[in-house]
Amino acid sequence: MKVPRREWLVSLLAGCLTGKAAAEPPPASPCAGEADRITALIEELAQVKTQLAEAEARLEKLMRALSEQRGALQNRPSFDALKQGAESAADAPDRKPPVVRCAAITNSGKRCTRPALPGSRYCRQHQLAHQK
Repeated sequence: MKVPRREWLVSLLAGCLTGKAAAEPPPASPCAGEADRITALIEELAQVKTQLAEAEARLEKLMRALSEQRGALQNRPSFDALKQGAESAADAPDRKPPVVRCAAITNSGKRCTRPALPGSRYCRQHQLAHQK
């Protein structure tokens, strides 16, 4: 039979006054297991906090590296600029002559989209039409 803690203290005091010893020691505290669990949780939280700090440091390092790469990409000339630079460096005789668009007006009232024949203002079809 377990005696509640309060009653045990009362019997201990009564025993001291009368010269008799208390029958049982106080029951084990129900909070003892809880204290161990809380201590374990605190240790686990400290470990998680350390891991989080390490992860934040790695994340910051990656963000810095990505930012530097983005800046390098933005400062690098685009493909079109490189292509134009290569074309301007090429010899002029290798280039094709510019394409001239046909000057004829179609039946729908729009300008013909075909290229004109070399030395002419018209494409093959409209060249024949303008000769008649």
